[in-house]
Amino acid sequence: MAETDSSVRNVRVWAAHGHLGWWVLGAVLLAVLGLVVDQYLPWLVFGLFIYYVARPITRRLEQRIASPTLVAALTLLLIVVPIVVMIGAVLLVALGQLVTMVADLPVDRILAQLPVQVTDLPNTPSEVYDTTVVLIQDPSVQTVVGSVGQVIGAVGAVLFNMFISLLIAFFLLISDRNIATWFESNVFGEESLATDYLSAVDRGLSSVYFGYTMTIFAVIILSAIIYTVFNFFAPADLAIPSAVLFAVVTGLFTLVPLVGRSVVYFAIAGTLAVQAALSDPRLLWFPLVFLAVMIVAFDNLVRTYIRPYLSGRTLNTGLVMFAYLFGPPLFGWYGIFLGPFLMLFIVMFVRLILPVLANPDRERVAVEPEHTLDEFTERVPEREKAPPSDVDRTDIGSG
Repeated sequence: MAETDSSVRNVRVWAAHGHLGWWVLGAVLLAVLGLVVDQYLPWLVFGLFIYYVARPITRRLEQRIASPTLVAALTLLLIVVPIVVMIGAVLLVALGQLVTMVADLPVDRILAQLPVQVTDLPNTPSEVYDTTVVLIQDPSVQTVVGSVGQVIGAVGAVLFNMFISLLIAFFLLISDRNIATWFESNVFGEESLATDYLSAVDRGLSSVYFGYTMTIFAVIILSAIIYTVFNFFAPADLAIPSAVLFAVVTGLFTLVPLVGRSVVYFAIAGTLAVQAALSDPRLLWFPLVFLAVMIVAFDNLVRTYIRPYLSGRTLNTGLVMFAYLFGPPLFGWYGIFLGPFLMLFIVMFVRLILPVLANPDRERVAVEPEHTLDEFTERVPEREKAPPSDVDRTDIGSG
C-alpha cells in the first residue's frame, strides 16, 4: 500500500514538473509576444479601432452575402476607399496650387539663389550631366537629398504599418467569432467570470470606437449643414464665421458632459449678436432663433435618437472624454485609440471583478447596456425569423 502511494506521489510530482515546464515555455512565448506588441503597439491599436468601426457594417452585409472573406473585404473597401479618395482629392488640389505658384515664379531669380550658380538652363545631355554632377557634389544639396530620402523612408514605413493595421482588422473580421468561441470553450469556460468580463469589454469597445466615433461624425455633418443653411438665410451683415470649423468643434464637444455643445452654440450666438449690434440691433432676433433651433431641436435629436442608436449607454460620457483627453498626451498620436481601450479594461474590472474580489460570496454584477448598432444588426434577423406570439396576433377571435 505504501509503495502504491509512493508511486502515485511520484507520478503527481512528475506531472507537476511537466506542467511547470510548459508554464515556463508559455511565459517565454508571452514575453516574445510582448516585444512584438511593443514594437507595433500603435498600429495594432489602430487595427483594432478599424475592426470595431467596420464590424457593424460587416454584420449587416453578412445578412446579404454568404462569404465572410468577401464581406470583410467589402467592408474595408467601404471604409478605406472613401478616405483614400478624399486624401487624393486634397493632394490634387494642393498639386494644382503648387503648379500655379511655380508657373508665376521668375526662373532667373530661383537659379540665382541656388547653392551652385547656373548661368543658363542646360540644353544638351552633356550639360545636364555636368550640372547634375556639380549639384550632387555640393554639401547643401547632399543634405537636402538625405532629408528627402528620410522622408520617403518614413512615408513608406507609415504605409507599410497602415497595411498591417488593415490586415489585422481583416483577420479579426473573418475570425473573431471562431477566436471567441475557442477561448470560451477551451480556456475560460462558458458563463465564467472571465467570459463575462471580456464580453463586457468587447461591448464597451464597440460602443466607444464605433458608436462615439460615428456620433461625432454625424454631429459634425448635421451641424455643418445647419450652419450653412443659417448662413444662406441670414440677414445682411450676419454670418456664422468658418461654419465647417465650428461644425468640427461642435462634434468634438459632444464628448464634454453637461455643457458640451451648448458652449459652441452660445459662442456662435454671441458672434452673431455682436454682428447684429454693430450693423442693426433689430437683427438680434436671428441669434435667438439660432439658439432655439440648436438647443431645442438639434440637441434633442442628438440625445434622443443619434447617440442612443449609435453609442448606447454603456459608459459615462465623462469617462470617454477623459480617455480621449489623456490618451494622446500620455502615449502619443495613437493615445486617442489606446486611451479608451485601457479605460474600458479598468472600468469593467471595477464594475465586474472588484465586487467579487471584495466579497466572494456576492453574486456577479450584471452589466446590461443599451443596444448598440453592432448588437442591433445581430438581433434583428433573429426577431424577423421568430414566429409571432399569440399576444401579437391580430387574427385571434376573428371569424
